[in-house]
Order: sequence, then structure tokens, then C-alpha cells
Amino acid sequence: MKFRTYLAALVVALVGLTTVPAAAPASPAQRHDRVELRHPCTRTSSGSCIQGGQFCPQASYGHNGWDARGRRYVCKGNHTHPHWMKP
Repeated sequence: MKFRTYLAALVVALVGLTTVPAAAPASPAQRHDRVELRHPCTRTSSGSCIQGGQFCPQASYGHNGWDARGRRYVCKGNHTHPHWMKP
């Protein structure tokens, strides 16, 4: 009876050593399909998410902002009255 127990333990140990571990899932940088990186939306002074064409603060001129769908906008245009525009 002891021999069978030792034999079973030996088989389990050998199987554990010879099996190949499952491959880790690919990180987003390694995947070939397009992965969108989500940013929290940039808020206006009233608290809503920005939209393309809206005025942006002069202090944000040249900075990036993101709308509710994750699209990137840049605060550019006239320095005195800049707007959120597509880059």
C-alpha cells in the first residue's frame, strides 16, 4: 500500500514538472488589434465634458483634452478665444 502511495506521489510530481504553463494573455501593447486608451473626459467650467468647437480657457491653449467618447482635442486657434479642435 505504501508503494502505491509513493508511486502516485511520484507520478503527480513528475507530471507537474513536465507540463507547460499556459501562456499569459498578450498585453495591449503586444496585441495587433487596435486598443483605445481611455482618458477621463476634460471638464468645462460648468462640469460637463468638452465637445469639439467649444471655447476653451486661454490657460489651456496648446493643451490636450478628451471628450466623453475618448477623442482627443487640442485647445488652439485664436489666442484670445481658443476652441477645442481636432489635432
